Amino acid sequence: MKLGLCTIAFQEKPLEEVIDIAADYGFDGIELWGKSPHLPEDYDEDYAKNVREMAQRKGLEISAFGSYVHPLMHLHQKHFEEAFKIARDLGTDLVRIWSAGGPSKSIAPADRRLIFFRLVSITQWANFRSLRLGLEMHNNQYTDSVETILETIEEVNLPALKTYYQPLARSDADEPLAAAEKLAPHIVNVHAQNFDESGKACPIADGVVDYARIVEILKNADYDGYLEVEFVHGDNKLEALQRDRDYLASLIHTTDGDALKSTDIPAV
Repeated sequence: MKLGLCTIAFQEKPLEEVIDIAADYGFDGIELWGKSPHLPEDYDEDYAKNVREMAQRKGLEISAFGSYVHPLMHLHQKHFEEAFKIARDLGTDLVRIWSAGGPSKSIAPADRRLIFFRLVSITQWANFRSLRLGLEMHNNQYTDSVETILETIEEVNLPALKTYYQPLARSDADEPLAAAEKLAPHIVNVHAQNFDESGKACPIADGVVDYARIVEILKNADYDGYLEVEFVHGDNKLEALQRDRDYLASLIHTTDGDALKSTDIPAV
């Protein structure tokens, strides 16, 4: 497994500075936030290729393009094709996508059918180009539960369609460990988030979700993708980032059968 930083974690900073932070703090790659100021509103091939080069100069991989495209948006095919072009220019084969549709328990049947219908076409297009699509696991989306994520993957039934994993702080959300077990064969990326008993976001090591078990589940499923810090919490964001990074690194090393050595933690 590898360590990733989502650039949205520092959305207030210029992208070049976030790339420097990711390299300085010992990450393997970055997921590019698909909104301004980290990405122009209109497709810009030169900009995306420049991001790729900046990351490469720092020894970083682009783990994914964190797009906001979804099958219910106006001119959805155009927006998906642009997202695929951006991913290609960035040098990644993974595009994060959304389902839309609102909470799964209240989605309109017509929207549900349209999501499946359009995702089949979009995923065929991606599959032909050797791209992977990762469904965002998120509240207020149709893909807000294990059941609806698996249903979507089964309905589309194409290898290019996978899912992201992240625990959801919702009273009726799936239990995080059980969700990881059920989704493990389909997980293509992990947004490592945690929260306290009240549901408030907190540092990854301090919340109710047992990430040692999550990482073990992923390892048992032969997952070799990224564990990504998406947001950091604390008065000093860089100190919080260091703590989150080192905690996730320690879990990866532990599951690999090695103790985390002091030399594995970057001095910044």
